[in-house]
Amino acid sequence: MASSEWEEVKRLAADFQRVQLTSSVQKLSERNCIEIVNKLIELKLIEVIYTLDGKEYLTPAQLSKEILDELIYHGGRINLVDLQQILGVDFSHIEAKANELVKHDRSLHMVLGQLVTRDYTDQLSEDINDQLQEAGQVTVAELTKSHDLPASFLSEMIEARLGTVIQGQMDIYDPGVIFTKAFIERHTAQIRGAFSAVTRPTPVITILNQFKFPEKLFFGCLQDLVDKGRLNGSIVGGRQDKAVYVPDLYAKTQNAWVDSFHAQNGYLEYDALARLGITDAKLYIKRRFKSESLLFLSSCCVGSQLRDRVDASIDEALSTGTWIDIVPLLPSSFTMDDIHQLLQQCMTGRGKSGARILCKTIVCSEKFLSECRGLFDELMSEKAEKDAKSAPQLLLQVDKKAVAAVTRGTEGKKDKKEERRNKAATGGGSSGNKGGGQGISREIKTKKVKKGRGRDIDEKEEEDISASRGYQSDELPFMSIEEIEEVLSKSFTDCPEELHSELAEDLYRPLHRAYQDVAKSVFLSAAGSSDSSKRRKNRGEVQDKINGLVNNVRLFEKGVRQFLDEDLENQLSKYLIRTLCTDITNLLLSAVTSENLMSEVNPTTLNAETRAGILVKLKDELRQPLTKLHNSLNGKDLGEFLSTLERACESNKCDIMLKKLDKKKERQLVFNHRQALREQLQNETDPAMALHLAVVLAFQNSTQCMLHAPGKLVPQLISFLNTHLTSTNYSLLLRYQGLVQKHLGLSRDRDQQEGGKSPTADSNKEDEAVSEIATQLEHLLSDVKEIALTKKSTSTAAET
Repeated sequence: MASSEWEEVKRLAADFQRVQLTSSVQKLSERNCIEIVNKLIELKLIEVIYTLDGKEYLTPAQLSKEILDELIYHGGRINLVDLQQILGVDFSHIEAKANELVKHDRSLHMVLGQLVTRDYTDQLSEDINDQLQEAGQVTVAELTKSHDLPASFLSEMIEARLGTVIQGQMDIYDPGVIFTKAFIERHTAQIRGAFSAVTRPTPVITILNQFKFPEKLFFGCLQDLVDKGRLNGSIVGGRQDKAVYVPDLYAKTQNAWVDSFHAQNGYLEYDALARLGITDAKLYIKRRFKSESLLFLSSCCVGSQLRDRVDASIDEALSTGTWIDIVPLLPSSFTMDDIHQLLQQCMTGRGKSGARILCKTIVCSEKFLSECRGLFDELMSEKAEKDAKSAPQLLLQVDKKAVAAVTRGTEGKKDKKEERRNKAATGGGSSGNKGGGQGISREIKTKKVKKGRGRDIDEKEEEDISASRGYQSDELPFMSIEEIEEVLSKSFTDCPEELHSELAEDLYRPLHRAYQDVAKSVFLSAAGSSDSSKRRKNRGEVQDKINGLVNNVRLFEKGVRQFLDEDLENQLSKYLIRTLCTDITNLLLSAVTSENLMSEVNPTTLNAETRAGILVKLKDELRQPLTKLHNSLNGKDLGEFLSTLERACESNKCDIMLKKLDKKKERQLVFNHRQALREQLQNETDPAMALHLAVVLAFQNSTQCMLHAPGKLVPQLISFLNTHLTSTNYSLLLRYQGLVQKHLGLSRDRDQQEGGKSPTADSNKEDEAVSEIATQLEHLLSDVKEIALTKKSTSTAAET
C-alpha cells in the first residue's frame, strides 16, 4: 500500500473517531413545545399565565417581578388598569397578584385600585410639608383633590408623620386641617390683639368677618386664649356663629347692675338681661344667685322679698274673708302668665283654706265665695215655687233601667232614622174638638220654616213639630250665666267686671245642681200638702177633649183609606199617630198622673222620656195598658192604637168613656172642618201654605173625607186628585207646585250664598229669578184657591 493511501486511511479513521466522539444537538418544533407545555399544565407540574394574545406564557413569579418593576418605573404608584394594558395579562390575574403582594409586603398599599409604595408616601409627605410650610395651613380636602387619594388614607399618612416628616399640627376640633406652628402663633397674636381692644359684648362672628381669620383655627385659638387667661373675658354660646365675647370689665359692670336691680326690686326681667348682652338669662341668674331661693316665671325671676309681700296680702284677705287682686302689688312689667304662676306658687301651701284663684290674678277666700252662693238661696226658693207647677221632669227621678224596660218594646228593632222620627213626633199636638183644622194649620207653619240644603225634608219637618210643642230638657234651668253675673254685680259693686264674669261661670254648675234639689223638695212638699180636690182635673172636661180628638182620628182614618198606594197610606197613618194620637196619649197620661201621683203635669210638655218616667211610677193595673198605648205610638197601625186606647179607657183602668160617633155628629164635624179650611185658605197669602190648604180642601170636596197630611206629601196628593179634577185644574195645580218648589229652592240658595258678602252679578240674577217666580205665584194664587173653594154639587148635597 502506498504511503499516500495509508495517510488517507489514517485521516479518515481520525475523522470517524472525531465524529463518534462529538455529541449531536436535537431541536423541537413549536408545535411539539406547545404540546409538551400543555401536558405539563395538565399534569399540574407547572403553573403558567397566558398573555392576552395567547403567544406567551408567564409564571406567577415572573408576573410579580414585572409588577414590581413597573411600580418602581412609575415612581411607586400605578393603577392596576394601567398595569393590565402594559403587561398584556388579564386584569383578574393582576388584581389577585397585586393583593397578594400587598398582603405579604407592608411597604405596599392598595388605595382605590392603585398600588402605592412606602417610598411614594414618604415623597408625598415631603411634598405636603413643603406646601404646608409655604402656605401655613393645608386641608385634607385640598390634598384629596390635588393628589387624587382618599381623605382617610391621607389623614392616616399625615398623622403618622406629624412632627417628623411633616412639621405641623392638626386642629383638635377639626382633624382635617393642618397648621404650622408659626401660622398658629401669628394668627393667635392677631386674635389676641383684636379681642384685647373689645370693651363691650361683641359677637365673635363680627371679629371673624372683619379680620378674615381662618374660621377653622379661629375658635380654637380664641378659646385657648380665654382658658389660659391671655384674654380677660369669657365666651358665651360656645363654638358657633351666635357666640358672644364678653370682656371682664363689662361683665363686672353688668354684674353690678344686676345685683343692684335685684336688691332694690326683688325681681329680674329676662328681657332686661338680654339687653345687657346676656343671652341665656335663666342660666346666668342660676349661676349668679346660687344661694338664693328664686322663682322662675315666664318672663322674669322673683326673689323672696317680693313673694313675701304677696303672701302677706293673701293671708290678710283670707283672714278677713274678702278677695285680693295682686296686680297692684307687682311691677307693671309682669305679664298675666307671670302673675298666675306666682299666685299658684303662693297658694301651694294653702290647699285646705278653700280659697280660689280667679281671673288669674285674684284670690277669693272661702267666706267670700260662700257669700256669693248665699245670694241665690232666696232666689232658688222663689223660682222653685213657680216651677213646681210645671215640672214633669221631676218625675224622672227613677231607675233608668226601669224606664228603659218600659220603652224597650218595639223601639229596639227600629233603625236610627226611625228613632229620630219617633223622637220628633213625641211632643204635644192640637187639643180640643175643632175638627182638625188646627192640626193642618200647624203643619203648614212647619213647612214654612223648613231650611237647610241637603237635609232630609221629613226629618226636618218632624223636628219643627217637636220644637213647636216646647220640648224641655230633663233638668230645670235655674239662671243663665248672664243673670248670675247681673246679681253679683249688684251685690259686689267694688269687684271688677271680669271677676263677676268668672264668678258667674264658676257658680253656674253648683247653683244648677243645688236648684234641682231645692225644686224637687218644693215640688214634693207642694204635692203632699195640696188638697186632693185641687189636684184632680175635671174628668168631664178631659173626657170631652179625648173624645173630640178620637173622633177626629177616626174621621181622618177614613181619608187615609181612600188611597190605594200602601206606602202613602202608611206615611199618612204614621203622621196621624205622631200628632193627634200622641196628643190623646199625653192628655190621658196627664189626667192619670194628676189623680194617682198627686201632681200637675202639662200634657204639652210630655215627650217619650217623660211618659216613660211617669209610667214606671204608676200601679200595675194602670201601667200595663198605658205602656201598650205608649208603645203603639211607635207603629203605623191606627187600628191597633184605637183598640189599645179603648182597652186603656175601660172602667177598671183609666175609666174614660169613649163615645161612638153617630152620622149626624160626623157630618157636622166634616162640615166644620171644611169651613175652617175654607176660611183659612181665603185669608192665606203664602204660596206654599195656600197650595197645601187648597190640595187638602180639594181632597175633601172630591172624597167627602177629612185628611190630615204633612206638607211633604202634597205632590202625592195632587197625583191622587188627577182623576177627581178637570185636566185644566190638575195642570194648574202641577204648575203651581213646580213654581212653589222652585221658589223655595232659589230662596234657600240665595240665603245661604249671601252670608254677609257683597252682592255679585250672579246674586242679582238669582234675585231677579226669585222676584219673577214670586210674581207668577201671586198671579196664579187666586186661580188655585178657586179650585178648592168651588164645591161640587154632590158635595153640597151630601152636607145637607
